[in-house]
Amino acid sequence: MTERQAAAWPGAVAEAQLYVETSTVPLDLDDHYWRVRWDDEIRPGRGRTMWATWSDGEYFIEIWMDVYGSPRVAVASLIWMHNGSDEECDCEPCVDERESDSQ
Repeated sequence: MTERQAAAWPGAVAEAQLYVETSTVPLDLDDHYWRVRWDDEIRPGRGRTMWATWSDGEYFIEIWMDVYGSPRVAVASLIWMHNGSDEECDCEPCVDERESDSQ
């Protein structure tokens, strides 16, 4: 991270946290819920654009930050449409399959 990115990071996470009601969004990028991608340096020595995504299964956060520490924060609430590992999945194909298995 550039110095400006490091300085702006806590504010970007705090902005995202305003919308996440059920979890605490960690500042630590090494947390297992964060996935971070760094773009190639356009101008060597100036730093790299950062793309960080986080999800706890209920919310999805994306924070994009340029080398100058200007973040764009997006937060989504997730609705699971299907979960193959959930024996009580409420999607129509799973309900239909359970009903046909019970006959």
